[in-house]
Amino acid sequence: MTRVANMLFVGFLSTVAATIACTPAGESPRATAEAFLDAHYVRIDLDAARVLCAGLALDKLEKELALTRDAAIDAETRQPRVTYSIEESREGADRAQYAYVLEIQPDGADVFRKLVVLTLRRETPGWRVSNYTESDRS
Repeated sequence: MTRVANMLFVGFLSTVAATIACTPAGESPRATAEAFLDAHYVRIDLDAARVLCAGLALDKLEKELALTRDAAIDAETRQPRVTYSIEESREGADRAQYAYVLEIQPDGADVFRKLVVLTLRRETPGWRVSNYTESDRS
């Protein structure tokens, strides 16, 4: 290859790498699912979780926001330590579903687990959580 062709090829590879590294959560169903888990369960930031939702999930989040409107969650609030791992995944062209096991460690209390099932669908701006359910897990 000529020097110009080499430079163009390197530029192309750099662009591809930067595009992959900067892909927003809405571009991948799993990235969107995990961004939702991080916002809703790890950081307890319902407003941030809200922008990742559509349909029934959005309705559920708006109800949660209304119920917690007067409860300030800030840097002074003692929050539980939350970790999660994926248990099951199903992905299609326009729909995806993931089951995650959350391990929740409240300050000064025993660890407990929840199973959170997220259903996602492809929307115009990208993937959105369209429903979520949670249940106790032993």
